[in-house]
Amino acid sequence: MGFGKKLVSTTAFVGGALGALAVYNKLTETAAGELDTVLSGEERRYPWKYGDMYYIVKGPREAKPLLLIHGFGPGASSFEWRKNIDVLAETFRVYTVDLLGFGLSDRPAISYDAETYTDLISDFVREVIGKPTVVVAHGQSCAYVVAAAYRRSQNFERLILIEPTPTMLQENYPNPIEAAKRALLRAPIVGQFIYNLLTTRQAIQSYYDQQGYHNPGLITDELVEYVYTSAHQPNARYSMASYFSNTLAMDVHEPLARLQVPTLAVWGREGVLTPSEASTTFKRLNPRIEVRILDKSSYHLQEEQATAFNNLVKEYAATAVNS
Repeated sequence: MGFGKKLVSTTAFVGGALGALAVYNKLTETAAGELDTVLSGEERRYPWKYGDMYYIVKGPREAKPLLLIHGFGPGASSFEWRKNIDVLAETFRVYTVDLLGFGLSDRPAISYDAETYTDLISDFVREVIGKPTVVVAHGQSCAYVVAAAYRRSQNFERLILIEPTPTMLQENYPNPIEAAKRALLRAPIVGQFIYNLLTTRQAIQSYYDQQGYHNPGLITDELVEYVYTSAHQPNARYSMASYFSNTLAMDVHEPLARLQVPTLAVWGREGVLTPSEASTTFKRLNPRIEVRILDKSSYHLQEEQATAFNNLVKEYAATAVNS
């Protein structure tokens, strides 16, 4: 076979393969369906420079503002607060957001990084809430909240950090392998295909079983299906490309050490992180940080131990801050 025929044959094969992947991607997205919220409250959108952020408001207008910010991962959204918002809204004016790139918010094809979310959170508190706010952050979001509160402490009354990881206190260095991973996941067709393989229903269920929940009985079909649907909305892979490649990592060692905003850190006793070691790391850096450990819970402790968590938030957030 001559070179010309080989080239034509190879081109046809590659084109056919890409076509098959494109069809698979489209079928996956279509089959996932549209996403809707399960939370009750007034639905709103915050127009930000890169797109609109969806959020829900619930609770008395004159009550102290409380902002709930979800963690990161495929299909992440305000859905994780479904066992908390109604109870907390009896005491607070609760704002529950879907961060840009997640849930019902816009998912622009931008280069998401740590500063994207730090600025988004800071702008939202200042422009939408407009008064000192108690902020509850989960997982990766804890770093952005600490950075935002350090820069604009007047806008933050208290912080409650759920499962903050000690890696947010470590310096991050550019990694060519991670950069290549990010570029691959952002690529059309092939990147979408790889992302779809990483976010199957089986993968989501495995995540909750291994590190999400201590109690496997909480992993219902409804939970997996909602997270799966959220993970397969159009353009969902762009924020996740940054997440999977560690581009969203942020070193807040210095801001946390100097932070004056009262802060409570909460870990699940059965989580991947050893609570005693994690709490020692944080308190060594800033002795003013308070620590609570919730039994029989892992990473999603606000879901596993909702009653204990809700009571903890109400108790801590309602306490007056000494000036």
